[in-house]
Amino acid sequence: MDIFTHAVAILMVLFATGNAVFIPFGVLGAVIIDIDMAWFFVARDPSLYLLHHAGFSHSFFGATVLSAIAFATTLGLASAGWLPGTIPAGILLPALAATLAGAYLHLFLDWLAAPGLPLLYPLTEERFGLAMTPMPLYFLVTLLSLASLGIIFFRGLTNELAQSYLAIFTAIILASAGMKWLVHLRAGGRSYYTLHPFQWIVIREDNLSYSVVVYGIFQGSIRELNFEKYRNITPEEARS
Repeated sequence: MDIFTHAVAILMVLFATGNAVFIPFGVLGAVIIDIDMAWFFVARDPSLYLLHHAGFSHSFFGATVLSAIAFATTLGLASAGWLPGTIPAGILLPALAATLAGAYLHLFLDWLAAPGLPLLYPLTEERFGLAMTPMPLYFLVTLLSLASLGIIFFRGLTNELAQSYLAIFTAIILASAGMKWLVHLRAGGRSYYTLHPFQWIVIREDNLSYSVVVYGIFQGSIRELNFEKYRNITPEEARS
């Protein structure tokens, strides 16, 4: 998800649950995870792939570390008088919890949309993701978040706005999940969204080959390509 959606989502959740005082901390946790987008200097070094976007920072460990650092930095700046206001000692733990909530909600939303995140790094570099948000619906979520920010800027934040945002956002996610489930039910394999909301890429695997299928929700299989796993070599030789 885009950074606007991450910020607005935790903002709306905290406001709707009566925790508006912790919104700055929730937003801090939600956006600090995407600091890896600024690490452009590692782009040409493949060995530093965990520092690329959706790398180390998009794991539970990385999100926790970055959130703790961001929270401690904010606390230090506030104590030094470099930020307006102070943070009362009595809300430190809830404020830290809100920062972590923003970070973990970020991971959850990216897990829904992305093909894979290294969520359990450093235990494993395996990537997890549902890849279930077609691009038109992804852009619709972004538009919803930007429109909500505009309304907040000009008219303020209200319970009606928060509830409407969360309801529409949830409906979009459920619609995406419904399409993903339908494609899996009909076509099997691992499915990935495309720019077309009703056309998906499905990858199937058997012992000897892979098949890549363009699958339309209303048309069925549109096109299929097959690729041999082994050529001029046996499976046993490949494993040795």
